[in-house]
Amino acid sequence: MRRPLTQNSRIWIAKESRFRLEFDVLILFIFSNMLEQSFCDILNNKFCNDLQEIAKSLCELHSLHYDARVEPPIRRWISYVARLVEPKERFACFSKDFWTRVPKQYVSAVHLLADKFEYGENVNPYLSTSLLYNNFAKKKGGRTDLLWADWKIHHFHLTTTISKDEKGFTQRSDYLLFAYVGDDYVCFLDVKYHKSENVFSNPIFVKQLVESWAELAEVHAINGIHVENCWSAEEIKKLRKGGLTPLTSVKGRAYMMGLGVSTAGTAGDDVFLYDSLVDEIKYLSQDILIFLNRRNALLNPMTFSLKLKNDGLSLENSIDESFGKASLCHLEQVNRFFNQPWLLKKN
Repeated sequence: MRRPLTQNSRIWIAKESRFRLEFDVLILFIFSNMLEQSFCDILNNKFCNDLQEIAKSLCELHSLHYDARVEPPIRRWISYVARLVEPKERFACFSKDFWTRVPKQYVSAVHLLADKFEYGENVNPYLSTSLLYNNFAKKKGGRTDLLWADWKIHHFHLTTTISKDEKGFTQRSDYLLFAYVGDDYVCFLDVKYHKSENVFSNPIFVKQLVESWAELAEVHAINGIHVENCWSAEEIKKLRKGGLTPLTSVKGRAYMMGLGVSTAGTAGDDVFLYDSLVDEIKYLSQDILIFLNRRNALLNPMTFSLKLKNDGLSLENSIDESFGKASLCHLEQVNRFFNQPWLLKKN
């Protein structure tokens, strides 16, 4: 005959049942979080692999040199695109006494380039061919354009010849135009002989920018730092090749135009842009999970993919067609590097 439960026994059983219930809920919560994290990790890896393949095809399209064993295609693609000038209308302005420094035989070429900027035409064929060859497999001094990495200053070849070679570049010239390119403007700084000693590390370009457009240069000034001695062009060249970025001084004020050169000899901007792109892919994976949870839907992460179509990058799912290009519109870096129509075809 079963003995009736005492009051204490009932209390103990109730507490044990409650404990088991709370434990089961906790285990379910942990397991659910593990599943969600696993979903995001799988999706993130899938998207990164998709972008690597897309970047590889784009590198091949633009004939970019690189060694995939030391530099993934997506990093090479980012370093290439970051140096390009997006074709869009820009107002051309000139530094103080600019025209007095332009050799007469190059005046027409400067006007031609200014017109191309103002009409929004493609000026990338006038850039250096090092765009195709700078890569991580090179020695430290040849992994990027050190002038651009340090000061965000481009140099363009000056020619009135419109035809391009098989690589998509215009005729090379003895004199170069040095310019600072903004979103809707371009500042023509100087014209220098290509083979001048230390021409690409000459701090005169930063001085010209500061003295001609003080308000524009102010955003690059570092307040609270006073620099007495200016680095010479030779010293700047040596520091850059060593992977160091010196501050540039104009009248005692320090300026930092770009993110400089990394200790690996790459552009600091390239590292920042790559990290930003990776973060956006992580956010995309999380957004998809949130979207599916709201719909109480469960889709295999392997059914998702990023595909490059004629009109740009698109988010695809082999089961649900409600995704597409619009799903990526909020991703700034993804769109910058993979959704620009002018990048999806060779110059």
